[in-house]
Amino acid sequence: MSRLQTVVQHPAEAPTESYANPEILIEGNPLLEKWAHVAAGNDKIKVGVMTCEASVNRSVKKGFFEFCYLIEGLIELTEDGGEPVTYKAGDTFLMQDGFQGTWRTIEKYKKVYVCVYD
Repeated sequence: MSRLQTVVQHPAEAPTESYANPEILIEGNPLLEKWAHVAAGNDKIKVGVMTCEASVNRSVKKGFFEFCYLIEGLIELTEDGGEPVTYKAGDTFLMQDGFQGTWRTIEKYKKVYVCVYD
């Protein structure tokens, strides 16, 4: 197995589809599409591509951090007690372990994500 893997931003294969967890959903009922590419280190690192429709949900990072590169769309993240921060296509951001806040998807997004678990 090669130690080099390409994360395809526009995969040809069909994604895994699901709907957002209702326990964290604040507004909407967004369809999620996920192309999971790589799991490494006994599943401590996960990399993939994901889309989500317009919605608002709670975002809590407990026991892991998430790095994102936004390929398409527009979102707004607001850490509890903080000011909203807007990200658009081409932006990158990191939500560290312990992040708690609101994720507002303004325009359907597509992102490359890397999650690293404790």
